[in-house]
Amino acid sequence: METYLSREKELSGKKERRPSREHAAVFSPEKTNRLKRNMQIIWGIYGTPEIKEILAKKERIHFLDLKNARACLNLYYVNRGVLAEYEVDMGDQRDLAGARIYKQSETLISRYFYTEKGAEELLKSTNEAYQAFVDALSANDIEENALWDAIAKQESIKLSPGY
Repeated sequence: METYLSREKELSGKKERRPSREHAAVFSPEKTNRLKRNMQIIWGIYGTPEIKEILAKKERIHFLDLKNARACLNLYYVNRGVLAEYEVDMGDQRDLAGARIYKQSETLISRYFYTEKGAEELLKSTNEAYQAFVDALSANDIEENALWDAIAKQESIKLSPGY
């Protein structure tokens, strides 16, 4: 027990590992414009009466799955905006016998859609889940009709940056 507690003290003193990748420098104006255009399409659909009507009956509308090498996101329309449910691969942990660690969470990401600087803020983010979002939306064009079709069929569009 004493060994366990002393090891816990050691670990609690260590700083959390943060990704050091500077994400914004990688993107061309074309990819940044594609990201913004896709975000406008997603937010434009959220504001329609049809979506509000569906949300009056359902809690969530699952419409998009995004994936890259380190994170998976599921996007939903909810009454308060756009919700991202994500899982990030935190890698192997030597102190846990090489076990893979995953971080799961959900967060409202609506603020990135309705502000002028939302896309730029996402580009600068070091959050792996947000990076997966940016990678997938800047590498693919989302067609508004395809998104509506997926919603009508109660399905989701699956995107990845092609890793």
